[in-house]
Amino acid sequence: MCFPADLEAAALASEQTESGRSGSEVGVDSGLRRRLQLVRGLQWVRAAEGDPLATLLRGYPGDAPPVSTEPISRSATGTMLVDGAQAPELRTAGGGLADWRPTGTRVMAVVAEDIEPADPADVAALAAASPPPVTEVPDELTDLVPVAELLCARVFADLLGAGVDSLLGATPVLDNLLCPQETAVTERMLAAVDDLRAALCARTPAFFLAVVAPRLAADLVTRTAATLLADGRWPDAEGAVERTRAVYAPVRLYITNISADLTVAGEPVSGGSQVAVVTSPAALPQLLDLPLVYATADAVLTAIARRHPRLVSSGAALERPLAPATRGLAHLPVASLRTELVGS
Repeated sequence: MCFPADLEAAALASEQTESGRSGSEVGVDSGLRRRLQLVRGLQWVRAAEGDPLATLLRGYPGDAPPVSTEPISRSATGTMLVDGAQAPELRTAGGGLADWRPTGTRVMAVVAEDIEPADPADVAALAAASPPPVTEVPDELTDLVPVAELLCARVFADLLGAGVDSLLGATPVLDNLLCPQETAVTERMLAAVDDLRAALCARTPAFFLAVVAPRLAADLVTRTAATLLADGRWPDAEGAVERTRAVYAPVRLYITNISADLTVAGEPVSGGSQVAVVTSPAALPQLLDLPLVYATADAVLTAIARRHPRLVSSGAALERPLAPATRGLAHLPVASLRTELVGS
């Protein structure tokens, strides 16, 4: 099955019903739902045809970044795919984060301008803060993912003055910029973004951190814990988050709009082009290289390790679906063996 590009544009344009309003103001009405379903279908069709960017955009667990010797490739989706490790200039050359717009029109429930800060430099200043103490680690653990998410959300709730439930509901935002989420997840996300906007004000550093930082921190916790458990090194959490960061970038794929003409590995890229960047630990966009995320992950992991020094894996870790940006874990089954608690 194949959708010609002109039919893609016409179909998506016909679903453009929000009249310039933000996705969170619209809610999941029938028009938005149809549009998101169409976008997801187009990504799957292009992936089935072998397009490497579409394969990444669909966020299917197990899909690996494409192996290529070329630093830049042209995607049938209309967005260029670039290896960020081979094009370090993209770390600062882009115009911030962008959402995937195959027709030039808004197609995602929450898009980049809904969350971008007015001054990215202010984000860096806020992200240099120290996280508050981590408390209330549960006595019983069966799945480390929801525990890590809750603990990280509590840290940012205390730091930013936001509601924990709203922080948890907004966690799919980064992935939503690239891949439509399920309807129930989208509905909760839109309500959470509205709540956070009301509490923290749009385009502020606090609002930006609220919608991106808790998920990045929780993913670092669970990826690190999974590695420690698999290697038999639990509960040795010292330096573990740094070791994970050396292997796993907190964000694996992001889209940016190039603001001026640029040359990548000898190939010209014109200003205004939309570029999808496959990251590496050394090739993160500055806006998402957040020391506070790393410090929070370290604090949460250390607190869990002290409370549960005899934690063991009780099942296979499962990757989160529809997560092309973060590619974190959806489940990390664990069990805590009985022992005297160490620390508090």
